Amino acid sequence: MPVPEVKPRRWTRDEYYQLAEQGYFQDQRVELIDGEIIEMPAQKDVHAVIVSVAHKVLDRVFGDGYWVRMQLPLTLPNDSEPEPDVSVVPGSARDYLGKGHPTGALLVVEVSDTTLRFDRRRKAPLYASAMIQDYWLINLIDMQIEVHRKPVADAMQPRGFRYEESFILKTGQSISPLAKPSASIAIGDLLP
Repeated sequence: MPVPEVKPRRWTRDEYYQLAEQGYFQDQRVELIDGEIIEMPAQKDVHAVIVSVAHKVLDRVFGDGYWVRMQLPLTLPNDSEPEPDVSVVPGSARDYLGKGHPTGALLVVEVSDTTLRFDRRRKAPLYASAMIQDYWLINLIDMQIEVHRKPVADAMQPRGFRYEESFILKTGQSISPLAKPSASIAIGDLLP
């Protein structure tokens, strides 16, 4: 007789919402990633400030016709509902009223200190599999921005996708979002 394997309990998006409605996550920061409910660490003051700074910079760059969102859910495949620190979607907030959370983004930004490894290893492949073309990781440990672009299929990756292009930018350099190539953002404006 085969011995049953121990495996984690996967949650559907509907079950996740039901648990939230019943108050199971009250006063907790959680995200649904690949059917797992992930408890996120408390935000340090630097993290909170840089999230606000990045939101303000990107709101100024994108302007009308885009919704620059701060720590709001994206509905992605495989029962994933991350809440990136900043995301940019086309249209305005009212365009999504009654239609559920956006199912993609033009740009996703994660601000990382305590979650750096998670944001690199779990969220990068997640965003690549959702075909998010532009993923920026504001790395507060090394004071740099890690840019990931051009999602491609890769059977060797856990989710079957990775970013083909990745590079690091530091203070003194600048970047243009793929969705706004005429804009130039100084890296120093996104770091403490």
